[in-house]
Amino acid sequence: MAHAPANAAALLSPANTTLARDAGRLPAIGLVVLGVAALAIAVAGAILGDDTAKKVALASYHAGFLFTLGLSLGSMILVMILHQVNAGWSATVRRQLENVMSLMPLCLAFFVPVAVFAPLIFHWMDPHHTAGDVIYDAKSAYLNTPFFYVRAAAYFAAWLILSRMLDRHSVRQDADGDRFRTAKARRMSSYGLLIMALTAAFAGFDWMMSLDYHWFSTMFGVYFFAGFIGAATSLCALLLILLRNAGVMEGLVTREHLHDLGKLMFGFTVFWAYIGFSQYFLIWYGNIPEETMWFQTRRTDLWMPYSVALAFGRFIVPFLILMPRPWRRSPLVLGVMAVWILGFHALDTYWVVRPTVETAGAEVAPTWLDIVAMAGPILIFFGVLAMRIASRPLVPLKDPRLGEAMVHKNYV
Repeated sequence: MAHAPANAAALLSPANTTLARDAGRLPAIGLVVLGVAALAIAVAGAILGDDTAKKVALASYHAGFLFTLGLSLGSMILVMILHQVNAGWSATVRRQLENVMSLMPLCLAFFVPVAVFAPLIFHWMDPHHTAGDVIYDAKSAYLNTPFFYVRAAAYFAAWLILSRMLDRHSVRQDADGDRFRTAKARRMSSYGLLIMALTAAFAGFDWMMSLDYHWFSTMFGVYFFAGFIGAATSLCALLLILLRNAGVMEGLVTREHLHDLGKLMFGFTVFWAYIGFSQYFLIWYGNIPEETMWFQTRRTDLWMPYSVALAFGRFIVPFLILMPRPWRRSPLVLGVMAVWILGFHALDTYWVVRPTVETAGAEVAPTWLDIVAMAGPILIFFGVLAMRIASRPLVPLKDPRLGEAMVHKNYV
């Protein structure tokens, strides 16, 4: 192992690179149980409530699904980028991204209720709603129910295949030490990134932008990407900090690695704000009613506080706190900011999805149903993720770049 420190064998011992199988089992099961209970309450509220309650429950559940999907997509894209640029420093942090990426089948399961009850929130699926609508008629070749489901199947097929193959190469390398698996993963990432760019962007168009089918923005796919890749980076940093605090990964994940993740969190925060502002500015400058109405909805008395909170919480606060180098290297500061960014990414997802729910053209205020419906899939996702982390080594044990990662130093 090139560049490996003298104590590499001790650092890579099972005691330092694995969790006991029952470690965190109770909290993980607790999260899953809470998630299932939240979904059960949401379903009961939807069944016992009126049509508006059903729409609210499904829209908020949809936001929760998109939040978890974004974490898996962002983690997979980061794995591909790290392979493609041959980032040696990332060898000890990559496994946590792979753990999140590997939960794509769970995201598919979360999508099933959305697919089944889609007409409740995707108004263009209701022929009575679109009758005589010339804007829909112009988009109907793309926005039609059969093609919607065909595209969804294609997206998930691509994501499941890519995530499975990348994860399999990494796990099998733990057993056989085949260096060519790293080369295969790198080659796969070259075309995988192109596939991910197209499918993730169009998934954003289909599952978020088309909720308000009159509205359109060619930048929205990039906005969706900018949000979820920053959240995925934050989740990776948070997982590594929690594992270090649990007494494992000593010498494998240091302040140097956390500093690099902090720089990525800072960069993706700026990227999200840049794309979000650019999208808003171009629409404001164009002043076309079909475009401006989307932002006008989020400027009403009901939704404006969320818009302001998002601007400050998702950009200004992390921008200022992650700018100083010492703070980016602090596990405490980085951990707090990781939770902060994840929380505001959840708010961002909710802010995009939920205002599209209306009753007779009137806005519907948030209720307790929003909380339980959105929390359900998120809690289940994190519970299953905890079990996944405990089920296999915390680092790719025979990655040829592992030695380089263990002696990694930051100079910027």
